[in-house]
Amino acid sequence: MSQHSIKSFSAALFKKPFYLAFINIFILFKRPLDVLVRYVLEVGDYPKRFLIRTPLGLQSVTAFSHPDLITLIECFGKLDYRAPKNTSVVVDFGSNIGISALYFLTRNPDAKVYLFEPVPRNIERLKENLKGFENRYELKECAVGVEEGQLDFACDETGRHGGLIEGGAPYFAEWDPEKIISVKVEKANQILEDVLSRHDFVDIVKIDVEGYENNILAHLEIDILARISRIYAETNEDQKINGFFSESACGLTRYYRIQS
Repeated sequence: MSQHSIKSFSAALFKKPFYLAFINIFILFKRPLDVLVRYVLEVGDYPKRFLIRTPLGLQSVTAFSHPDLITLIECFGKLDYRAPKNTSVVVDFGSNIGISALYFLTRNPDAKVYLFEPVPRNIERLKENLKGFENRYELKECAVGVEEGQLDFACDETGRHGGLIEGGAPYFAEWDPEKIISVKVEKANQILEDVLSRHDFVDIVKIDVEGYENNILAHLEIDILARISRIYAETNEDQKINGFFSESACGLTRYYRIQS
């Protein structure tokens, strides 16, 4: 076990999400001991296919790295993006390889999910992981920000970490130039407006856009927010949003609409 893993594992032992993940690994995953050992000790070869029990039956998902397994445990084990059984419309900013989308799509047979992902390799893997659900998700190959345009995007080898680079590649000097691509960026408000033109309400907006979460949250328009039930954002800052109460822990802030 690496030093990083020992610290992370030891710290996690004192947090409720660890116990929830531990229980769900044994309830939901085929070969749970293999999953637990891989997760905690960071061992094992990848790509690796995992089988998960869901409300729609047994589902297969491929993890291409240990960070992908972490995402898998976050979604299905820790329930970071917990979705009610009657969830019908989800908007997923930063869909990566489709693990969060698979979680949302398997809550019931009618859920519709709108996906946004700019990295070509992630998109290829996402489509593989979501085979059979093509009629219930729509994918747009773009990054999400607060302004439209074309920006450089840095991405590590796993596809899990990176982000938009304002000002061009020189502003992200620590990244290998070969890991920087140019991507189309669309405005979060416009995306949500388009979705809401087709639906009365959005049940969940998930935002995992590597550093742009707080900018997007600050720019969401009041009339759009009024038609959203929950927002899950990968940020610790827990900024206030009118009409919502929030809870923040472990790098994730959950916003829930205040019922009048």
